[in-house]
Amino acid sequence: MVRKNKQVLADVLAQEPAIRLYGPVDDSFFARFLEQLKPLRGQQQPLIFELHTSGGDADVARRIAEEIRLCREVGGMDLHFVGKAMVYSAGVMIMAAFPVARRFLSRDTVMLVHAWQIEKELRFSGTLEVCAASANDFLAELDVARRLERQTFTDLVEGSRLSYEQLSAKVSRTDWYVMADEAQKLALVSGLI
Repeated sequence: MVRKNKQVLADVLAQEPAIRLYGPVDDSFFARFLEQLKPLRGQQQPLIFELHTSGGDADVARRIAEEIRLCREVGGMDLHFVGKAMVYSAGVMIMAAFPVARRFLSRDTVMLVHAWQIEKELRFSGTLEVCAASANDFLAELDVARRLERQTFTDLVEGSRLSYEQLSAKVSRTDWYVMADEAQKLALVSGLI
């Protein structure tokens, strides 16, 4: 298995990245992703998706991750993730769209994994019915966010030496900065470059 992984890694590194994304995950980041992806659709040879990000918008990251999943599962594309230097927060969400066997990091990469966060002020005004409806809407939003977080974390640890429960416990109270070598030991990635 180690020899096979090294050969996959060598094959992947023999080419230029087809998609290179740097910077904060936001709407312009998403537009650059779609622009770079468009000419690649339908290609069957291995393609590299290279990422360096300090994080950003979780909803944009989820949308990119879903597009990657569809390209792999429906479009038959052979996409490989290569994280370089910094794969923080929303970047980890994007990485989770790739199976472990298709994930690689440069040796200096640091990943930041943390529990999803929300910042929202609640202000109630109106009848008790209106206030109760507003409170219920917020609780429903939290419930959906929890389910999405669970799915992302499940995708991230699938095939690794880390369980969802272990990851959840690790990030429930503090951010988790993961060095590339630790990510490899935990089998969160297939190899280091």
